[in-house]
Amino acid sequence: MKARLIIIGIFLSLATIGFVARLVQIQVTSEKNYYLDKTKKRLYEKAKYGSVLDRNGKVLWDKFYMAGEPEREKEKEVYYHKHLNGLSAILKGVVSSKIKDLRGQDCVSTVVVKPGNVPVSEDELIPCIDGKDVYLSLDLRIQEIVENTIREYVPKFGAAGASVLVMDPRTGQILAITSFNPEKGRYEEALHSFEPGSIFKPLTAVIALENGVDPNKRIDTENGKWQVNKNSANEKIIKDTHEKKSCDMQEAMVFSSNIAFGKYVIEEIGYEKFFYGVKNFAINENSDFPLRISHRGFHRVSHLRTQAAQGFGQSIDLTSLDVAKAFSSIANGGILYNPKLILEYGKDSAATERDSVRRVISTTENTRLLREMLKGVVDSGGTAENVKSKYAFFEFAGKTGTAQIIDSAGKYKSGTYNSSFIGFERVSDPHFVCLVTMYNTKNAGATVAGPVFQKIMEQIYLHPALSPVTFAKEYAPADSLCSDISFIGHTKPAALDKANGMRCNIRFDDESRNGSVVAQTIKRDSTGEYLELSLREHQRNTGRMPDVIGLTLRDASGMLEHLNVIYDGVGRVYMQFPGPGEEADRKSEVRIKLRESI
Repeated sequence: MKARLIIIGIFLSLATIGFVARLVQIQVTSEKNYYLDKTKKRLYEKAKYGSVLDRNGKVLWDKFYMAGEPEREKEKEVYYHKHLNGLSAILKGVVSSKIKDLRGQDCVSTVVVKPGNVPVSEDELIPCIDGKDVYLSLDLRIQEIVENTIREYVPKFGAAGASVLVMDPRTGQILAITSFNPEKGRYEEALHSFEPGSIFKPLTAVIALENGVDPNKRIDTENGKWQVNKNSANEKIIKDTHEKKSCDMQEAMVFSSNIAFGKYVIEEIGYEKFFYGVKNFAINENSDFPLRISHRGFHRVSHLRTQAAQGFGQSIDLTSLDVAKAFSSIANGGILYNPKLILEYGKDSAATERDSVRRVISTTENTRLLREMLKGVVDSGGTAENVKSKYAFFEFAGKTGTAQIIDSAGKYKSGTYNSSFIGFERVSDPHFVCLVTMYNTKNAGATVAGPVFQKIMEQIYLHPALSPVTFAKEYAPADSLCSDISFIGHTKPAALDKANGMRCNIRFDDESRNGSVVAQTIKRDSTGEYLELSLREHQRNTGRMPDVIGLTLRDASGMLEHLNVIYDGVGRVYMQFPGPGEEADRKSEVRIKLRESI
């Protein structure tokens, strides 16, 4: 009996050992084969994009990742001010310029799963970092003024289009910018170079003064016709519009003498000093600028007549950045600043952030002389006297440019120009430098670009939130109709402030209503003419549909700029869907119908 129990015990022990061994084989020895069926997956998770905002924190651009949507609709870009074509193009360039902070960093992880999609382990390969908001130096209010003015004047003057750049000369920050490509007929994110023509002459004057040229010395302008190489009968003669025997530097600037500025290069400065003088202004050196820049560059030339032509802005290619930053050094007292579009330190640094390059004008006396020369261009008798403002406190100073266009054969076309004006608003204390270029026009810079500059500068400087109102209060005539001053987009309090500052005779169509000005009309009663302002509640951030009945398409579009608008007809809005006050978030589609009279 005892032997039988021992045998059974041994048998059970062996069975147990065999069973455990089998379990070990399954769990350990065969694990490798079992997990041949396991799957290793790499998972991606989109980081949240940052927003692009203007210097005041107004959102200009967003990008959303729409989970659960079809693949082609998962990422959606939103341009909040699509009616501003120039701004939209610039934003496209900014967001495609590989700004790492804006994009953030997508998450990447590895997940191991068993059959049946059961996760075994997860390893994070790349952590997720959300994108940061990017602040631009642009001011949406100034950008609106610029593009509204362009829309008005481009068809009026029959131009192909216009580019405008507004810069703070004290920091180099760009406050508004549009870039038009006349060859493609559209606004683009790239900046293209062009022959500046006479707006380059102030730069030649700077180089002359810095090289000790006496501004009072009279230059022989040969009664308006100069052949640089006297022995070359086939050489094209350089001509002046004003046929004078001689002029000093002030007169050369005021009357825009090509001959004088050509002779400054050849006879007074010397070409080598002129060439390096131009290079000192960092021409064509904007490598860290976020937008793509396309230019042929500024190059040394050997032909004597071409050297002279560079002195008055021919045979030289500059971008709007080159011209504006050089001109800003005259406005700010002689410091060259790098043009700045992206604020490195965000909204809080908007008023002060700047990157100086070097001092390019050595004395305050030279800057004073240059400002006075440029003021003379706008004063009575100057080539841009039509730009002079009717408001006495403006001390406009600037330079016209009427550059012939080179055709496909490399020759200058006759009768078609890229016409420009660059200037600042107050000689004594410049706050804004503005460059306007009107493309493919039939008229001179003073005629087509000068009025655009004037309108932009007046609108900016008379805006209560952009410029000191004290100037307007001191100089504006009492009870002025102010029909040429735009109140569109102003809140009721801002419109009142501006009207009081300008002493404008305004009334509201409904005194009990608040909101923003969407239309202005000259009205008359027994007391005389007055400017009637129409107010509507601007419900952009409420998720509700504003009331646009009775508005023009332009005014309605301004109130609906955050929505997808489909319109039909011309005239004024007589029907809208959704109706006023109904829900209308950013993804809503809005339909409006217009007719000539309502």
